Amino acid sequence: MRADQDERRAPLEIAEFGAFPHPAGTFSTRLDMATVAVELAGLPDDLGEPMARAYGPYLGAPGGSGSPLRVEALAAPLDYFLPPRFTAQWEAYRVLTAYDDGVFRSVSYRLAAWIDVQRRVGQIAIARGAADPLPRALENFLRSAVAWLALQENGFFLHGAGIVRNGLAFLFYGPSGAGKSTLAALSDEGQVISDDLTLLLRRPEGLVAVGAPFRGTYREGAPLVGTFPVAAFYRLRKDELTCVRPDGGGCFADLLGNLPFVVDQMPRHPEIIDRVRTVVGGTPLRTLHFRNDRSFWPAIEPIPEPPGSSTSRA
Repeated sequence: MRADQDERRAPLEIAEFGAFPHPAGTFSTRLDMATVAVELAGLPDDLGEPMARAYGPYLGAPGGSGSPLRVEALAAPLDYFLPPRFTAQWEAYRVLTAYDDGVFRSVSYRLAAWIDVQRRVGQIAIARGAADPLPRALENFLRSAVAWLALQENGFFLHGAGIVRNGLAFLFYGPSGAGKSTLAALSDEGQVISDDLTLLLRRPEGLVAVGAPFRGTYREGAPLVGTFPVAAFYRLRKDELTCVRPDGGGCFADLLGNLPFVVDQMPRHPEIIDRVRTVVGGTPLRTLHFRNDRSFWPAIEPIPEPPGSSTSRA
């Protein structure tokens, strides 16, 4: 077993989890987002309350329907897998990842993980260090798990804001600083799924956005639960003029660059690109140039309300 003081260059191998024979606790729960589900067993007992606050309407008891990813939580007798540098200087949250033969592995400061995406099993090892709060470490793992499960469920996890208006979902994406959170905060029409991460799935009836608990910084209103037909994707560009322009050929490439935990693996696994292209299908891709005001909705062409959609509010 490599010491926690070492600077790691890669996530743990699956065999290394054998060094952690004991569960981290007795708490078990399940997170459901349409057909994407994660069951966690052996979590520390004090995680129940913070998880209920963060994921309330999406949590349930293990053993529900569908084919969830089943994850075993183990106690790691060390402080950190990656030594944090928060006390010396600020650093972006570090997560090292690898994907081979259908197995995704990751390691951050306090949590190491592997999941077999096809077999729907995995493990997480939880270290003791307090510099990385466990709810934050666990959420990073859950986000990565949802990203890979979505690909298996004919979908993807987009680093983008999702806003539901007249029963339809509008997706706005771009790198950090592009304006996703600004746009969500400015929107006084419709309901915000998230200003950060939105789950998309291709259903027989078409592409849908899925209500999920990863709302980013947005805290207004109740979380959305259900599925919402997707109207269009909008690549964001801050500008002095608010207008929508057709795809000039770069919208899909930019969309690929906004698939967290997956994009780093595309050079070695180009088949992911074809999967995402199939999921997007004929859904419009456009560029939204917008000012820092509430005038962006009139620039988006009206789309009639759908005859019906499976929507609900928690």
